Amino acid sequence: SGGASLALAKNVAAVGSSALCPGCACVGIEVSGSHVKAVCEGDTVTAFARLQNRGNTLHVWQVDIKNTAGELISTVRVTNYVVRPK
Repeated sequence: SGGASLALAKNVAAVGSSALCPGCACVGIEVSGSHVKAVCEGDTVTAFARLQNRGNTLHVWQVDIKNTAGELISTVRVTNYVVRPK
C-alpha cells in the first residue's frame, strides 16, 4: 500500500530528526511520495533516508524504499519542523 510506504518514510525521517536534535520535538509538516513499483506479499522492504537540508527549524529528508532485490519501490520527501524547548 502506498500509505504504508508514506508511514514508514515519515517514521524514519522522524527518528533521524530526533537523533540530530535530542530534547526537541520533531513534527512532520509535509510528506510527498512517488510509488514506482508494487511489493509482493511477504517481501521485506528497507528504507534509506538521506538528510537533504538541516536548518535550525526545518529538516528535509529524502527517503528511498527498496525491496529485497534492491529495486526502488517508493521515493518520499519528508519535511520535519523542529520544536525546541523554551
